Amino acid sequence: MNSQQIAYFLEVVRQGSFTKAAQVLYTSQPSLSRQIARLEDEFGAELFCRSRTGAVLSPIGKKYYDLFVEMEKRLAELSMEAKRESLRFEKRVHMGVPEGWDVLPLIEKMEALLAERREELKMTFSAYSYRLLLSQLRNHQIDGCICPKGLIVPLEHMSFLDLPPLQNVLLYSRKHRSPENGLEYTLKDFRKEKLLLLEQEDTSIPKAYQLGFLQDKGIIPETKEYHNIDSILLDVSLDKGFAISDIWSRGAFDRNLSCLKLDQKMPICVAWPENHSFDEMRLFADLFKESMESLQ
Repeated sequence: MNSQQIAYFLEVVRQGSFTKAAQVLYTSQPSLSRQIARLEDEFGAELFCRSRTGAVLSPIGKKYYDLFVEMEKRLAELSMEAKRESLRFEKRVHMGVPEGWDVLPLIEKMEALLAERREELKMTFSAYSYRLLLSQLRNHQIDGCICPKGLIVPLEHMSFLDLPPLQNVLLYSRKHRSPENGLEYTLKDFRKEKLLLLEQEDTSIPKAYQLGFLQDKGIIPETKEYHNIDSILLDVSLDKGFAISDIWSRGAFDRNLSCLKLDQKMPICVAWPENHSFDEMRLFADLFKESMESLQ
């Protein structure tokens, strides 16, 4: 038994499916199945009742699940204890952000505030897809993240601080035909265009958010899904459709694209696991919020 096998086991339980768990863990389904089979061989018992529709815990599997959840919780507590011990000598946070977000001006503002107040806090950042961002957060690979609030609310045992919402924008190619009224674009000018989206297996929340907004405006567009944001921005620049994003998206500053401000703002937050609620995390959250407010 090793930590990877336990992590695989817990993810299969969370997803109710070997296939979905493999997608979340960025591994192949056969590889995940082999690790679970080795765990079952070691325990001498089947941990899951498998079927074409998914996988559910066997009676003995439920007992191992309770044990592993408790182990995971205890390991997280010990990890935080070790982190707090190290923070006695150096204040440090490692934060995740969604790929494509330009938060450099905010980081620079935070560094200026820290210097002005003579406070020490070492900040490091990593960018991830939405799915990987949540996986890193849940598995304690990052201390916290800045992301749409809709991604965090469904998760258990999370603390968060609301931030000023982000202005949503519609991104379109500078090559796009002239607006119907001949003056300026409105949302209705794009009602016959394709909406370019991140694929749903990454996370369905942004897709539902965008389609819900358009449907409220009486627009039901044809859609096309992509594996990553860069592919979306490329096709938008080639006038193959439009995308809905926010003012932090690097697409909002792309010289090949134009922006139409929408009458909707996206709630965002700084989020971190409850057992990460040390002083440095709260300091980061408060500073980030103050920096956003000062730059608006």
